[in-house]
Amino acid sequence: MTVTVGSRIGQDFQLELGTTTVVEITETGAQVETETPTLSQTVIRELPNLTRNPYQFVALAGNISDAGMGTRGAGFSINGQRESSTNILLDGASNNNEFGGSIGQQVPLDSVQEFSVLTSNFTAEFGRASGGIVNVATKSGTNQYHGTVYEFNRVSDFFSNTFDNNAKGQPKSVFTRNQFGYSAGGPIVKDKLFAFSSTEWIRVRSTATNFAWVPTSNFLGLTP
Repeated sequence: MTVTVGSRIGQDFQLELGTTTVVEITETGAQVETETPTLSQTVIRELPNLTRNPYQFVALAGNISDAGMGTRGAGFSINGQRESSTNILLDGASNNNEFGGSIGQQVPLDSVQEFSVLTSNFTAEFGRASGGIVNVATKSGTNQYHGTVYEFNRVSDFFSNTFDNNAKGQPKSVFTRNQFGYSAGGPIVKDKLFAFSSTEWIRVRSTATNFAWVPTSNFLGLTP
C-alpha cells in the first residue's frame, strides 16, 4: 500500500484467533483511488529543474497550460481556469498570497518530499479553488541525521553572445547567478521528536546593453 500526499487509502483486515497477520509496507505498486472521485497526480521531486523551483513540476500533470502570465497561482492554468484559481497548500495549510494571487511562501527544492496536483472533483477538505489544487509536502527529520549542501551556478563565460550584439559589434553582457543552500534533519528525541531545516539564497549580478534610436537633425528637418 502506497500512501501519498493528499490521498485517502482504506484497507480492511480480518483477524482470527490463533493466527498471525503480517503487514508489509513497500514503495512499489500503483494504487487505484477507491475512496474519493478526485483526479490527482503525485509528483516526486527527483527531476532536473533549471531554476530549482518545485512548482514548475505542476506542468507534468494533466489539463495544464502555461499560456497565461505565469505570475499568479503556481504559474499555470488548470482546467482552463485563471492561474489565480489554483489553491496552493503547504503541508495541508493555505500558502496563497491573497493580495497578488501568487504563492505565499516559496520553499527550496531540497525541502520538498513530494506534492500532488488535484485537477477535478475535489473532496470536502479542499476549498477555494475552481481550477486545481497544488499540495506540497515537505520533508521531516528522522532518527538518523541527514542533510545536503549545494550550489548551482550560471555564468556568462559559458554563454554565447546574442544575435543583436554580434550584428552591432557589441561584446557579450555579463551574467552571474549563484543559487546555494542547505538542508538538514535529525532527531531531537529518538522516535518522538524530530527537526528539519532548509534555507536557500539566490544572488544575480548582471549587465545588459540597451540600444536606442536617435533621429539626426536632417531627419528632424524633414518632418512637418
